[in-house]
Amino acid sequence: MPKKITAVGYSAAMARAEAEPARARFWVGLDVGLRNTAVCVVDADGAVVHQMSMKSDATEIGRYLRKNFKSHVSMIGMETGSLSPHLAAQLRRQGFPVAVLDALQVHRVLSIKRNKTDTNDARGIAEITRSGREYLTEVYVKSSLSFEIRAYLIMRDRLVKQRRETEAMIRGLVRVYGGRIEGGTESPATYRSRAIDQMCLIADRENIDLRPRVLPLLDLCQSFYDEAQRIERELDLLAAANPVCRRFMEIPGVGTITALSFFSAIEDPHRFRHVEDVAAYLGLTPRVYQSGDSLTHGSVSKMGNQMTRTHLVSAATVMLSNTKSFSTLKDWGLRLSKRVGFNKAKVALARKLAIVMLSLWRDGTHFMAKAANVEAHRELMRRQAAV
Repeated sequence: MPKKITAVGYSAAMARAEAEPARARFWVGLDVGLRNTAVCVVDADGAVVHQMSMKSDATEIGRYLRKNFKSHVSMIGMETGSLSPHLAAQLRRQGFPVAVLDALQVHRVLSIKRNKTDTNDARGIAEITRSGREYLTEVYVKSSLSFEIRAYLIMRDRLVKQRRETEAMIRGLVRVYGGRIEGGTESPATYRSRAIDQMCLIADRENIDLRPRVLPLLDLCQSFYDEAQRIERELDLLAAANPVCRRFMEIPGVGTITALSFFSAIEDPHRFRHVEDVAAYLGLTPRVYQSGDSLTHGSVSKMGNQMTRTHLVSAATVMLSNTKSFSTLKDWGLRLSKRVGFNKAKVALARKLAIVMLSLWRDGTHFMAKAANVEAHRELMRRQAAV
């Protein structure tokens, strides 16, 4: 437990707080590390009241603030990071206001310091929390349900990537000895059969038996596939139980993975002022550089969540190339692809898809294949909600 503070600066600050309780306000900056967190407290004038380092534990930090600063803490600031969601949720549960700031933007502000130390970083975060929050992006901290869904999606994504990388490694090993494993299959059993056939041919031709070395890797690929399938079945159950995700999956090309990915990345559809803002949030809008008379529109920013952006682009690709049902959205994407090319069109369609999905979520409506039917359907849903 932290000891009672006896520093002169702290005593003077608390004396002023006792004399003028209405003006007694303190801002706290936390530079969170895996084991320890640097804490800096500043007053309304930006003067440092106290600095120290303690365990990265919300209970310890909350006890320190309650014991020494009572109810005078105006805001606690911290950067985004792996521990930030947990610490922010626990501190808010204890009644403290917490602002989680974008780490990239905070880094750019703190980089003006000549010496980078945890103490200096905590001081800078406290000062940003006191006077600079209007200029930096405050990050929305999602609920535990969203993090649980994201964890499932990340595990599935890693398993699929590891299986594909292992299969590519086996394909490269066999190719050294003149073998060739044909691609074009998602089934590990089919891939295993083709790999064994090629290894048998190599054993006959070169008198080299690769099976003792490669068969354990094929077993590993099968394990990756089975575990990914298990996670996908659990995700199917989660999506089926979620009415928002069920509406998302009415859109051609949008499946369980894309629906849950978008749902968990946004969580609260009303935190965007305009529905178009979701495209910029997911990094699907072009970068803009303007200086004097020059104005350049570059490629998409690729900011925000990479996995959800990839899922939306995949859904747009499926809509353009694999779906047979007509929709105004698909027709717009096909016309655009003839003008700018398929790759640019699928990204543009992913951007429009994100806007459509957020609109469905906010309005409580269903996907309409024809754009002409949207307003009538929206009005019908409004009347039903008013009854």
